[in-house]
Amino acid sequence: MKRYLISIVAILVVSGLAWVSFGQAEGPAGGRSDRAAGKRGNRAMYRERQQQAISAIEQQLAKMKSAMESFSAGPRSGQNLSDEERTKLRAKFREERLQSIAIIEEQLAKLKGRRGLQAEHEESISELNAIRESAIKEKATQTASTIEKLITQKKKAFEERMQKLGLPERPSRRGN
Repeated sequence: MKRYLISIVAILVVSGLAWVSFGQAEGPAGGRSDRAAGKRGNRAMYRERQQQAISAIEQQLAKMKSAMESFSAGPRSGQNLSDEERTKLRAKFREERLQSIAIIEEQLAKLKGRRGLQAEHEESISELNAIRESAIKEKATQTASTIEKLITQKKKAFEERMQKLGLPERPSRRGN
């Protein structure tokens, strides 16, 4: 189980990095070259944030790996521990692992960047809007109202998450 966890986390990190790499491969389109000079500073800050996120992920992976190694070595050397002490030790390692995973997930969100998170959010909201429209057609006003509340909650949670990650939401330019 622990081997799978490390493999899964490693795959998530690699896929996050690949996602970011593909996003960078798309350069500015024609007509945007005027803004390119102004964005160089933003790109440098973005790269720095990426490096910080990758470093944080690496630190958490190393922490998880060392904890798992010490835990696997622990029962052999700690056979003298009581059941209560073993339970406390397992709970401690479980809590540390969950904290590390939460930090890694947060860093992966930073690697996705504002655009990636915005796209995921918009997809989620559009699905809910489709369900709400269906409920309106069926004259299920309570269902439509409940879905509207859910949409509002999701939008608020998204804005809070963007602020927490230091990626303020910017208005979409698709209409311009």
